Amino acid sequence: MYQLFLLVAIVLLGSAAYAGLKGAPWVPTWKRDLKRIERLLDLKPGERFVELGCGNARVCRHLQQAQPGATIEGVELSIVQFVVGWIQNRLSKSPARTKFGNVFSRDLRGYDALYMFLMPATYSKIRPKLESELKPGARVVTYAWPIQGWKPLKIDEADGSQKIFLYQR
Repeated sequence: MYQLFLLVAIVLLGSAAYAGLKGAPWVPTWKRDLKRIERLLDLKPGERFVELGCGNARVCRHLQQAQPGATIEGVELSIVQFVVGWIQNRLSKSPARTKFGNVFSRDLRGYDALYMFLMPATYSKIRPKLESELKPGARVVTYAWPIQGWKPLKIDEADGSQKIFLYQR
């Protein structure tokens, strides 16, 4: 029994560490900033949204509640955060969907809006993928750090909170 517990712990911790190395350690978007993100994304009924590195899917659930006519999806690489988000979605009866996977292998064509709170180095790595796959006019919102080489349409700065950057492809 001890070996099974140890194996499960190693797999879960290893998954979280791997996700942290690939994109970002799990640090949640502050709840107080969800409305600001919602305003910048300005999702409409029928639009498709994806959050890259959705963690526990807090942003996805908030956006789904704010705009029930949109299709909301999140992608997460850490097994622990994916399972927590999946459970929280079920308990809250949110139709937001979470997918287990790597954001770099996710097809981004067809999305109208995208949100990510990853590390600055990851933004640089994913930028070519965003440029080649996102359709013209797609909105991209980043939390805390800008995407190097892109000019934001708007920077939302609130006292005591993180900067939030809005871009349009």
